[in-house]
Amino acid sequence: LQMTGDGTLPCGGNLFLDYVCTLSSAEKGYLYAQPACALFVFRMLPKVSQQMVIKMIWNSNVSSTMAQPPSSAELGVAEKLLKNLGLVTSSDKLHPVFRQSYLRSIMLGSQKCAKINSVEVDVKRRQNEKELGKKASERWECILRYLALPSDKNMSSVSSTTRELFSAAGFTSDNDGSADLEITSAGFQFLLLSPVHQLWTYMIEYLKLESFKGRDIRPVLELLIRVILCVVRGGGFSQTAFEISSNWTEDQTTLIMHMRELGLIFIRKRKDGVFFLTPLLINLCSSVNDEENAGVARRLDERRSGNIIVETNFRLYAYTSSSLQLAILSTFTEMTYRFHDMSVGVLTRESVRRALQVGITASQIISFLRSNAHPQCIATGGPLNCLPVTVADQIRLWEDERRRLTFTDATLYSTFEGDPEFIGVRDFSMREGILLWADSDKKLVIVSDEGHEKVRGWWKANKATM
Repeated sequence: LQMTGDGTLPCGGNLFLDYVCTLSSAEKGYLYAQPACALFVFRMLPKVSQQMVIKMIWNSNVSSTMAQPPSSAELGVAEKLLKNLGLVTSSDKLHPVFRQSYLRSIMLGSQKCAKINSVEVDVKRRQNEKELGKKASERWECILRYLALPSDKNMSSVSSTTRELFSAAGFTSDNDGSADLEITSAGFQFLLLSPVHQLWTYMIEYLKLESFKGRDIRPVLELLIRVILCVVRGGGFSQTAFEISSNWTEDQTTLIMHMRELGLIFIRKRKDGVFFLTPLLINLCSSVNDEENAGVARRLDERRSGNIIVETNFRLYAYTSSSLQLAILSTFTEMTYRFHDMSVGVLTRESVRRALQVGITASQIISFLRSNAHPQCIATGGPLNCLPVTVADQIRLWEDERRRLTFTDATLYSTFEGDPEFIGVRDFSMREGILLWADSDKKLVIVSDEGHEKVRGWWKANKATM
């Protein structure tokens, strides 16, 4: 998935919808025929697009008026998104199969749409909710630790599918065929993303990898959506188990086992034939920029309480012993001291520029420091000022330093035999709008790269008169 400079995506940061836009018409048609998928796609739509869909269900026209009409720009963006998703036909009507599936889904409700049987488990087999969260966080941290610190030990804790996925996504490189893996700039950026963004990126890269191998991703994506719809807001993950159906295809069962590896679900023993949802899964209920749902995920995931304090003198304190957390911090921080449960570092111009040079942006660094700020910092300064304003501004200024120069391919002309030649080339380039720079004293002319052929043609036609 190609991210823009600030780490967002082309369609407003919604990774799931961006992916659905890339599917073929047949694949979209299959998804929209499933009530569960239709409901989930609707939930992931921006609010304006949701209003348009609701209006079109009854009025059938995309330009129908709304009770609170959005601006023309918002309406245009929403309409374009619906057309890219194939929800609006060429005649500006709502996709009839999607309409029917969505109406059926809201009558059934998300739990019945999921069509995954819940199972009553005895007290002995029930899982403690805190333990579920802890196990989920440990599994996901294993995945991230492998990416941040590739080693034989960390490699043994992840599956071959995960290793293959990170390589295919461009997050790791084998360094020209050598045995040693290295994390790429894209991999560093992945580590700095929010949990919502990380998990959606991973799952979509998984679907792309399955598709590349020639497998039918439609039932796999459908099952992923059905599992996500089983999430009940407010917790209760330890109370209900869900049946692993014998009717699922091999690819669908493989997906379930892979979700177990990521910590999205918990399976005590495979022979039990059931799985529990974990608090980590609620991240997939949210789009990347759905702050309300992301906030719910953060509240449920207590393990992610922050541990970083940044002072106005750019000194940083990390109250953690996590090698993963320290590896991420070291990408943009000069680490000076390390103790058993605390490390100290300094944000310097050189350390931040080192991160910027591998593709990490100032916004990603600032977002990471804020999202991992110590609770006392948040209590004192709030979610934004938990990172001192002077520090955030300086990080952005260090990024702006690298934008002072603009590099352009060009052609330099020198060693003119006389003034007429120099003046002729300079004036011609100026008239054609291809002149970038000229020096009359040194008789130098620089034109744009695409203007070189024009100058050559003009020179051949006029050099006899010079």
